[in-house]
Amino acid sequence: MNMARNIGLLSNDNGTVAPMFGLITMALVFVLGVSIDGSRAYKASTQVSRALDAAAMASAREMRHNASASDAELQALAAKYFDANMKIAGVADVVYDPLALRSDRVAGSVTVDVNTRLPTTFGKLMAVDEIALSKSSTAIDESKDIELSMMLDVSGSMGGSKIADLQLAAKSLVSILIGANSSGAKNRIAIAPYSTAVNVGSYSGKATGLFDANTCVTERSGANAYKDKGPNGGLLNKKSTNCPDSEIVPLTKSESSLNSHISGMTPGGMTAGHLGIAWAWYLISPEWASFWPSESAPKAYSDPRVKKVAVIMTDGEFNTSYESANGDSKAQSEKLCDGMKAVGITIYTVSFQAPATALPILQYCASTSDHFFDATSGEALTQAFQEIAKSLSSLRLSG
Repeated sequence: MNMARNIGLLSNDNGTVAPMFGLITMALVFVLGVSIDGSRAYKASTQVSRALDAAAMASAREMRHNASASDAELQALAAKYFDANMKIAGVADVVYDPLALRSDRVAGSVTVDVNTRLPTTFGKLMAVDEIALSKSSTAIDESKDIELSMMLDVSGSMGGSKIADLQLAAKSLVSILIGANSSGAKNRIAIAPYSTAVNVGSYSGKATGLFDANTCVTERSGANAYKDKGPNGGLLNKKSTNCPDSEIVPLTKSESSLNSHISGMTPGGMTAGHLGIAWAWYLISPEWASFWPSESAPKAYSDPRVKKVAVIMTDGEFNTSYESANGDSKAQSEKLCDGMKAVGITIYTVSFQAPATALPILQYCASTSDHFFDATSGEALTQAFQEIAKSLSSLRLSG
């Protein structure tokens, strides 16, 4: 009897374990299902947010550059970008309602909302058929039309592969900024090649008052030596006949014209860096607006839709100047850079395999330490120019 009683007890224990095992299994399935659907929801939420951000940014950019665009047109554009990015992300199982769009044309912002639903897999076992995902994104287009001048060193030390590296780097900047014009921007770029002097070509007579064959221009003296006053504030001098073959290029939005000029640059001569800085300033200064052709006239410093930028590039120490009363090239460069910063010009400086003695003036002229680049290779030079161009885009997401 004892044996029978013991066997009965064992049988009862087995009957208890089986239901418990079933409950545990169901719990594990439930946790696994929740985990899988939760992971899918998180991934979908991230991808929906990214697609919505792209839609909001595209609409904000369009509103900024096309004042006549209606909210309905902006909404259609937002839907186009959202759909395209959702397809790229591969989230076909997400169902979404038509996008809703609100614009604030004073603030320059666009807000896009979307309600989406993600069908569950394991959730259906617990009567949860879908996961709702409501998202909103606001973009503010703070971008400005860029007026940028590139001061490019074409002195003798830029010979060999270095000039080719510079040409590649400069063209990459042109491609990014002028290419942005396709989205409605009105970016323009000017070029100021320099060596022993600056070649201003057909503008030399207006700049110096001397209408002769020499188109090489040097600095002016007097009260406006370090200012951006036009020639009426003091004519420039011609104290050298040795300057680059490449002439200055006033502001233009023609990529082909800029690239052609860059391709034609050849190295030779010394390094009168302050002259390059001065002409990089004159090319984007409204004080010189009447000096240039109308299509190249710089906008006012006070124009809220324009950002003025100068890129100062060299591979060597500034070592040539002409007006002894003004100080040497480095001293003049400092004063010119001070003047540019004072009127709101953002200055980027780029050293290209330059000696340590050349760096202090570049670091001084840069708007901040983040605006100074020390490129030690051709690849690094191109990367620097590309980073400068990309940093000038200021479309941002709010919140």
